[in-house]
Amino acid sequence: MKQGFGHTTLMLWLLMAGVVSAASAANWDTDGLNGGIRASGTLVASPCALLPESAEQEIDLGSTVAWGLERPGSVTPSVLVYIKLDRCPGEYSFMRGATMLNGQSAVRLTIYGEAEPMDDRFFRVHGGVEGVALRLSDRQGELLRPAIQSRPQILYPGRNDLVVQAQLWRLPAPLMANEWRSVVNIGLEYE
Repeated sequence: MKQGFGHTTLMLWLLMAGVVSAASAANWDTDGLNGGIRASGTLVASPCALLPESAEQEIDLGSTVAWGLERPGSVTPSVLVYIKLDRCPGEYSFMRGATMLNGQSAVRLTIYGEAEPMDDRFFRVHGGVEGVALRLSDRQGELLRPAIQSRPQILYPGRNDLVVQAQLWRLPAPLMANEWRSVVNIGLEYE
């Protein structure tokens, strides 16, 4: 009995689906009864996976005493920010002591944020503080300027940690101590 009941229910459902389908086809040209969806997008291939703990980060440069930044060009100690990449491809071959890179094996950083109006090499900070800007540099200390691509950094197969150093930079303007904040976005372009 259970087997017949399930079969009958399925047949009724199929008959009803056919009626709804036929009704939909009959009303296709009727205004107000039908619509459409257009979908588009971009499928991108990223050679490496950005680990979740690197996607959104908050860093604290701590408290700085004003006398530590008394002269223009003074900086606070660096705070390291790690951008963690995983599953990076890469094939390396060695020829007479030189490393030859094959495939996508390097990445360039572009940091987007509001440039400091007094010195566009640095990032503007907001809040009640005055006379300082955010200075970002790579692992070797090379300055990372707003919206300008960094030099390429070699990626090794598997896990890679890109390092950005963050500091406060004293500008040639009167210093006013207070809290500050700055927001930047980091773009990665693989080569």
